Amino acid sequence: MRSLALGSVVFSSTVTFASTAETLNKSKFSTRFLQNGGQDVDLDDFLQGSTVAAGSYRVDIYVNRTLVGRQDISFTKQEKTGKVEACLTMPIFESLGLDLKQLREAGKLDESRPELCYDLSGLIEQSSVEYDASSQRLNIGLPQASMLRSARGYVDPALWDEGVTAAFTNYNVTGRRHTTKAGSNATYSVGLNNGLNLGPWRLRNDSNISSTQVNGVTLTSNRTFAQRDITSLKSQLTLGQAFTSSQVFDSVRIKGLALASDDSMLPDSQRGYAPTIRGDAETNATIEVRQNNYLLYTTTVAPGPFVIDDIYPNGSNGDLEVTVIEADGRRRVTTQAFASLPQMVRRGMLRYNLALGQYDSNGYYGVAPMVGMAGLAYGVADNTTLSGGAQWAPDFSALNLGVSQNTAIGAFSADVTQSSSTDSSGRNNKGQSARLLYSKTLAATDTTFSLASYRYSTEGYRTLNEHVSDMDIIDWGNRGGRAKSRFDVTLNQSLGGRKYGALYLRMGEQHYWNLPGQTRNFSLGYGGNLGSLTYNLTASHSVSPDTYTNNTADSRVSLTLSFPLGSSSSRPTRVSNTLTADKKGSHSLQSGTNGPVMGRDDLFYSVNAGYESLGGKTFSGNLNGTTPAAQLGAGYAQGDTFKSVNGTASGSIVAHAGGVNFGQTVGESFTLVEVPGTRGVAVGNNAGVTTGANGYAIVPNAQPYRANWINLDSSQLGADIEIDNTTQQIIPRRGSVTVARFNVKQGRRVQFELVKADGTPMPFGARVENEQGTQLAITDPSGQALVMVESDKGVLKVKSGALMCEAGYVLPERSSMQGYDQIKLVCR
Repeated sequence: MRSLALGSVVFSSTVTFASTAETLNKSKFSTRFLQNGGQDVDLDDFLQGSTVAAGSYRVDIYVNRTLVGRQDISFTKQEKTGKVEACLTMPIFESLGLDLKQLREAGKLDESRPELCYDLSGLIEQSSVEYDASSQRLNIGLPQASMLRSARGYVDPALWDEGVTAAFTNYNVTGRRHTTKAGSNATYSVGLNNGLNLGPWRLRNDSNISSTQVNGVTLTSNRTFAQRDITSLKSQLTLGQAFTSSQVFDSVRIKGLALASDDSMLPDSQRGYAPTIRGDAETNATIEVRQNNYLLYTTTVAPGPFVIDDIYPNGSNGDLEVTVIEADGRRRVTTQAFASLPQMVRRGMLRYNLALGQYDSNGYYGVAPMVGMAGLAYGVADNTTLSGGAQWAPDFSALNLGVSQNTAIGAFSADVTQSSSTDSSGRNNKGQSARLLYSKTLAATDTTFSLASYRYSTEGYRTLNEHVSDMDIIDWGNRGGRAKSRFDVTLNQSLGGRKYGALYLRMGEQHYWNLPGQTRNFSLGYGGNLGSLTYNLTASHSVSPDTYTNNTADSRVSLTLSFPLGSSSSRPTRVSNTLTADKKGSHSLQSGTNGPVMGRDDLFYSVNAGYESLGGKTFSGNLNGTTPAAQLGAGYAQGDTFKSVNGTASGSIVAHAGGVNFGQTVGESFTLVEVPGTRGVAVGNNAGVTTGANGYAIVPNAQPYRANWINLDSSQLGADIEIDNTTQQIIPRRGSVTVARFNVKQGRRVQFELVKADGTPMPFGARVENEQGTQLAITDPSGQALVMVESDKGVLKVKSGALMCEAGYVLPERSSMQGYDQIKLVCR
């Protein structure tokens, strides 16, 4: 170890000397201070200005000062300069966004040898390559003319990976037993998201299995469809139960086909909008989110405020119905307004959608006419977008025309829709609907209008959904309300950051033509931090139309205070208190604590006790954990009149050519990591993800059409395992199951003491190679080298300047007492 330490000091000193080598014609240095007097020491690599020895290093790559990736780069000695420099190959040039077409036309690339190293400065004028060994950063400078014009955010479609054949199931199992004096009631639910990938096609099915004492076991298939990329059109083709685009008209569900632009395929694309749902629970509550009567999301939350920000609605329009089911069975239903932002596209860009099929009815009589629709948006100027579309069904037609404009005071959008329809009674209805949208962030005051909109519809106007409802309902006295006017606004206001907190407002109101009263939702919240104390005050008011009383109203106020116990942990145990009161005079007080179990980052608990004016005293406890194979949870709640027990389990099962793996819940696109024959390798930046017995791990999410970096954490590997490249890049298509394969070497670590025939140590810096000529290590000042060998016997080649010799070795039996063997060899 002293020899290794001395070698490190000498190596660092040599590198320091080398930094001035370029300023001297033939610099010479005395090596007498080295062990053995520096006899036969070869420092040519360092004297030429090299900052590293030849080998492979993981580096951060910066192109024109922008980080573009992290990967292993080979550093080799260049024949012309004699320096050890980065080996830049054609695949690396492609990953940098270099325009290879220009170089091919100039005959500067050898297509038959993709592994060939190129001198970038010789290929492209005014380019540069510099390596900063201290920060392991490779800085590459390139003129803009040599880059692909769409390089910023652009990935060549030829690199998009459609993945491998695989089948998977996401499951979400929930069970609940509720006991009162009247008896017990048990309910169970299994949500399944099933998928099968075959070539470019992705087959998907969403199903639900529920079991209740009243209805027994029920299997429901919510949606089944097949989808694939249409690369040339930058679009997605969907066959089966598809939701139409809401770019122009409200989204509807059909059985047929849909073809729509996918902005994710474009450079610098803008992702879709999804709302954030806020609320509060008084007990261990179940939250259900529905859209158009279809269940989108369900979860269990602890008492107190909750935030749900991972909802993915079907389409981009359609109010979300949020149901809070308390532990004692009480239900509260609120409506979350949801509409799209202005339809802005870049100058000259066209976004379109087409759909044709049968209306997938969820109505009472199942009226399902054939429907067809088309919509588009075109950027006619830098800040102006024109949009429009048409919609058709038997006895129904609609035309839309709109414009969106970006201005200094915000983005505005206005559109008008003309509809004509004939209902089941033969009555013809014609009308118009006008809509105004506004969105703006006021940087000076840190105010954000997430969405502000107003719509007015005449009495004869019908949407396609309303037309189908007209055809479906025979009893006109029980018809739902038809929209007359609607106003929605969502505002977020920072009051000076953490010091003064932030205020948010959500407000919506809708009036109807054929229903008395109106729907009104109002929510106001204020929260922040005072030192380690977190506070949150919310007030909500909702009004729903009622046939007999015109309106039914409900108002609630809630205050939550939370503070940590101790400050040593990044996720310390916290104590919280929540006080809630409503318009009807009921109130509740909940106090509890939550945090990690014994400091673990994969197991958390919460315990709450409280008092409710309607239900009396309550107590609840929850335990939630994350494993490499699933997320698990269990809860218990008890009150004066009830007892409730619940359990949850969610995760994924993936079948592929390499076997079957259990993992965390996967997203739309995900990645299989293959480390052959190696179990327990952790995948960096993915908590709890490790390789299983078959050497595979499931990374649950990947961003489509963009570079995703998969990193392995090799710090916990044994001394007998070596991974050549612990970082890989994948570029998946939407819905693909990609594979990141890593090469693994398994062998033994050996510290060889290499001596010459006369017994003197091999000189410092000598190259140690295997029989194939691959460099394994360099010797330290004592002639020692720590080497990873893959077989128990073999031959080492040692080279130092003109000196070349070989040393055969035979390893003894493995010893469990030390991490590596020590062997002395004579090099002849």
